[in-house]
Formats: sequence, structure tokens, C-alpha cells
Amino acid sequence: MEIVLRNLTEDYVMLVYNEISSTLDCCKCDQCRLDMMSYALNRLKPKYVVSSEGELMTKLCEFDYQFETTVMSELAKAAKIVKANPRHKLTDEQKND
Repeated sequence: MEIVLRNLTEDYVMLVYNEISSTLDCCKCDQCRLDMMSYALNRLKPKYVVSSEGELMTKLCEFDYQFETTVMSELAKAAKIVKANPRHKLTDEQKND
């Protein structure tokens, strides 16, 4: 099994984003999705681990409820900012929102 260096915060932000993305009032194209996640990650403390790949999911489950709430809050802030400042061309439908 390969040993890897990972930032668990990055994995957790992706996991939480996937869970709540349908509730975020903004574009969810690849550019906007990555912009939201990078915004949140730049405001959260990284948590690096060295682990075999199979142990990563177990380590992700160690995050507490407060951290999950903080991640959700940062993603919600990111959605507002990305919606107001998208870095892609808006479709006609998005312009009318």
C-alpha cells in the first residue's frame, strides 16, 4: 500500500462541499466550485497527515461537529463572493438571476 502525504482539511472541504452544494445559491461549474473550495481552504487550518490511502477516510471521520460547522460557514461565504464575482462568462440565464 502506498504511503501518502495529505491535507485532510482539503479532503474534508471537498466532502462537505459535495454534501451541501445543492443548497448553495451560486454557479457550480468547475471554475466556481474550485474557487469556493480554495476560498474556504485559505481560511481554514490545514491538517496534514502521513498515512496509507486506506486510512484516510477513517482520519476524515475524526473531525468534530464544530469544524464541520466552520467549513459550512466558510463555504457559504465563498458562495456569496463567487456569485458576486464569477471568473467565467455568465450564461443568459445566470445574467437574469
